[in-house]
Amino acid sequence: MDVTKNDLSYNEAKLDYRALLDTATIAFAHTRNEIERLVHRTHDLNPHTNYASVARQLLDEAKRMAVAAETMHTLQEGLTRENILIINKGSNSG
Repeated sequence: MDVTKNDLSYNEAKLDYRALLDTATIAFAHTRNEIERLVHRTHDLNPHTNYASVARQLLDEAKRMAVAAETMHTLQEGLTRENILIINKGSNSG
């Protein structure tokens, strides 16, 4: 059962725009929830909590949230645009 309209054929990749937007929205919600969880850890002054580690985790999660938020916003606004261009298709290795 196909969940999206994404499709890979021999020399073509078709991307389901709605699925991209849904994925960005899920990523944004996930990072927001993780930030809330990490912030909650700072509410109680526990001598066993490594606050420097929590702060680093918050920073990392905030960076992920920024990517998700920008992508989600661009995809939402892209619904009103006539042309959509996908860039940065290269490999992530290195």
